[in-house]
Amino acid sequence: MEKKEIIPFSLITADIGYRNQILGAFHAIADLTGNKWNDEDLFILPENCQSIQDVKTVLCASNFESYMEFKKQIFILLDKYFSKHAFIPRVFITIFNATESNKPGKNADMLCHAIKAYYISRKLGRIMTVVLTSKYYKYRYVDLINIPKHLMTFSSRIRLVQNQSLRKKVLTTVGIIHSFNRDKINNQYKILEELLSQFKDDEDLKDIIKKFETYKRKSKRVVFCLGGRVEGSEIIFDVNYIQKLYSDAEKLAKNGYGVIFVNGPRTPNNVADYLYEKTKTNPNIIFQNCKRLAQTAEDRAPSQWRIYSGPNEENFKKMQKLGNIYPAVLAFDNTIVVHTMDSYASCETANVAIPTAISGKGLFIDPIIRYDCLNLALLLCPKYALDFDEFMNMACNMKIEPKDLHPRVLSSPLRVFAETAIKRLNQIEKNKKINESKD
Repeated sequence: MEKKEIIPFSLITADIGYRNQILGAFHAIADLTGNKWNDEDLFILPENCQSIQDVKTVLCASNFESYMEFKKQIFILLDKYFSKHAFIPRVFITIFNATESNKPGKNADMLCHAIKAYYISRKLGRIMTVVLTSKYYKYRYVDLINIPKHLMTFSSRIRLVQNQSLRKKVLTTVGIIHSFNRDKINNQYKILEELLSQFKDDEDLKDIIKKFETYKRKSKRVVFCLGGRVEGSEIIFDVNYIQKLYSDAEKLAKNGYGVIFVNGPRTPNNVADYLYEKTKTNPNIIFQNCKRLAQTAEDRAPSQWRIYSGPNEENFKKMQKLGNIYPAVLAFDNTIVVHTMDSYASCETANVAIPTAISGKGLFIDPIIRYDCLNLALLLCPKYALDFDEFMNMACNMKIEPKDLHPRVLSSPLRVFAETAIKRLNQIEKNKKINESKD
């Protein structure tokens, strides 16, 4: 197949972390084929959404009464998508979305089933389906299955060895597919610097601008990148845990560190409130809310927990002028980033040689259901990342700084993913031609 024909696409997800993994897959294919495209053109949007920013929920087969009802909705979205785009993608990429449903494997398989059915129905030719960051699942309609090592158990390894047909479809990686790189950090840093300069006299931002001036003068820095809760109770990410983390941050500040906290869509709203109130009076610790802010009554419903609503809506709205300061703040020298154990983002910073620590003490993670989080920490520490409590001891008692740490760089799986995807697509085309010649 000509490289210019190899165009991927995906059904958009509301989860930014999962979306970035899909974008990483897009960019890996683009780098290998030389194709250029607008990322937004590669996402299928749900009904009533005009852009990526409008997406608040994910379309799951498990939320429909039957597969046929789900397929009908997918066909509607695809008809709309192809009415706006002249190209025909040949690679469909989805994600094993464990956050939204307790049936992520089945949801991914049924989505790929619907995509294949559409291509057959509309006579669009071949389509290869891919699922990223998956646990072991007996997929029927997926052609390439990316299973990171931390998502494997002893039992799933045995089952995979025994299932030869499924094993042929599997690409095992150390860490996740992602869109994180040094260029992204540096580009975002330039934007942040421009915004800090633009709003230096802004009354709403005078306190945080002053804190950033202090932060820049520090010779060593730490950035806390927070994950958060999930739909079920298998991860308990609450104020009690953050109190412990904030206490550690205060100790680091007393030891000369500039400190920044950034939250994500999964961070509970009361945790954001706690950090905002605590950091208001501490000149050495910055908190920047990075969650989307509620705009409507629907956004404030309990089911929309990924959107911030609460007593600090107006305060966070003012802070929004600076936007999401992560990953821009990783561009400063002598910086370590601390990820909470529930997050896969530690793979990203370990991939780009940024000193990385993982915090898990005080955070409840069910070891049966979310063994993946624990496995990832074991896989990364101490070779590619540090346990955060160990870093606290080094920083406060031994005066070791981030620049003194020399972790090994975690190899990026992006190129091997793209090469495997293209090879598999060409094999599908070859098999099709062989079968046609037999007929």
